[in-house]
Amino acid sequence: MSAGGALLKKLLLAIFFTLSGSANAEINLISFQFGQENPSTIPTVYWTNPGSKALVIFLPGGSGSFGVTKKPDPKPNWLLASLHRSQDPLLDLVFMDSHYSLQADSGDSYSRWSARREAQHLEQIKTVVSFYQKKTGKPVFLLGHSNGSLSIAEFLNQTPDNQKLVAGVIFSGSRNETLVKQNISLPVLILHHKSDPNRWTTPSSADQLSTSIKKINSSNTDLRWVEGGKDIPWGDPTHSGRHMYNEALDEAAKLIENFIKEVVNK
Repeated sequence: MSAGGALLKKLLLAIFFTLSGSANAEINLISFQFGQENPSTIPTVYWTNPGSKALVIFLPGGSGSFGVTKKPDPKPNWLLASLHRSQDPLLDLVFMDSHYSLQADSGDSYSRWSARREAQHLEQIKTVVSFYQKKTGKPVFLLGHSNGSLSIAEFLNQTPDNQKLVAGVIFSGSRNETLVKQNISLPVLILHHKSDPNRWTTPSSADQLSTSIKKINSSNTDLRWVEGGKDIPWGDPTHSGRHMYNEALDEAAKLIENFIKEVVNK
C-alpha cells in the first residue's frame, strides 16, 4: 500500500471511530419533582447497542456526581466501556449522574453516606428506572460500584415494590456497610475483587453480604470473584488498583454479562 493509501485508511478509520463513538450517546435530563421542592432534572447518559437484550443502569461510587452530561461527547469509560463492547448479550447502558454530591465532607462512615439513604435519592433511582423501562421495553439491571452499592441496597430497603421494577441487581466492590434488610425475590450478583486492598470494601464483607442476602432472597444470589489485574503501588486503594479492577475490567465485565445472560434467557 502506498503512503497516500495508508494515510487515507487511517483517516477513514479515525472518522469511523469518531462517528460510532458519538452517535450512540444520548443525554437525557429526566424531569423530577420531589415533594414541594422546585422541579428539577436527573442527568443521565444513554448508550445503545443495536439488538441489545437488556439495559444496565450504572450508579457510580464516590460522590455520585461527575458532570458526565456536561461533556461534549460522553463515551462509556472504565467498566462501562468493557460492557459496551459486549457481544453476548448485547447491552444498553445508562450512567445515572447527580447534580449534587451524595457524599458529606465530614462525619463518621455511616453519616457521610446518608444522602444515599434519603428518599429523594431513592425516588430519583425509581424515576430513572421507570423512564428507561418505558423508553426501551427491555429488562433493567442496576449496577452499583463501591458507594453505588449502598444506593442499590437502600433502594431495595425502601419498599418491597422497588424490586419489582428491575430484573436483577449487581453489587460491585460494595462497601462494608452494604446491607439488604427486606426479603427479596430477585437475581443478585455480588462482584468483588478477591484481593481488594481497600479497607472500606473488603472481600470478607462481600462474602458476608452474599451470606446475608442468600438468607432473605428466594431467587439466585451469586458471589463471583475477580482475580486478575494488579494494584498501583502509589495509588489510593479507594480509587485505583484492584478495587477498580485495574487491568481486569474485561474479566469483571464478563462475569456481569454471564449473570445477565442467565437471567434474560430464563
